[in-house]
Amino acid sequence: MNTSIQNSLLFHQTFLKGKPKALGIVLIVSGILEFVLGIASIYTGALYSLLSGIDFWGAIVYIIAGALTMVAGTNPNICMIRGSLAMNIITAIFSFIAFILVCADLAALDAVNDYYGGTLKHYLPGGTAVLAILLILNLLLFCVSISLSVFGCQAVGHESNTPAQVFVVQNTVVSGMHQPPAYPIS
Repeated sequence: MNTSIQNSLLFHQTFLKGKPKALGIVLIVSGILEFVLGIASIYTGALYSLLSGIDFWGAIVYIIAGALTMVAGTNPNICMIRGSLAMNIITAIFSFIAFILVCADLAALDAVNDYYGGTLKHYLPGGTAVLAILLILNLLLFCVSISLSVFGCQAVGHESNTPAQVFVVQNTVVSGMHQPPAYPIS
């Protein structure tokens, strides 16, 4: 078997070891859940994550990354794997930022509750639970995207070890034809 075909199968198998279809579904479902919880967090008094809007546009990025990862797992070529890798790196960054913002929201919510002597719980029912679920969800998204990024990097690394195919096109000039003179004959 040709070595380039073996290397091609190797990067394909390396990417498939990361279970891209299953983890892509996890990214899509988590993105949808994050969007729904983002809507619920409007009523919790969350300040930082709502001002940044990361629960909404971040969820769209997670859904796109999950769809691209699923397609790359179904039809793995190097361009799809590189696209999935790039989107999963972006997803890891966004989920880490969202994790930090939700932590700040939880801290601010506790500070407001302490300031009002715990009477604010009547106005924010389940606010802590919604933010806690968002916190866990962002941690899950971070771990999944890092895992997919690792397998994507390994697959791209295996692909870069393949020798490049070079096609040589030979340009021949036919010399048997009559050439017109360079200047007119008088």
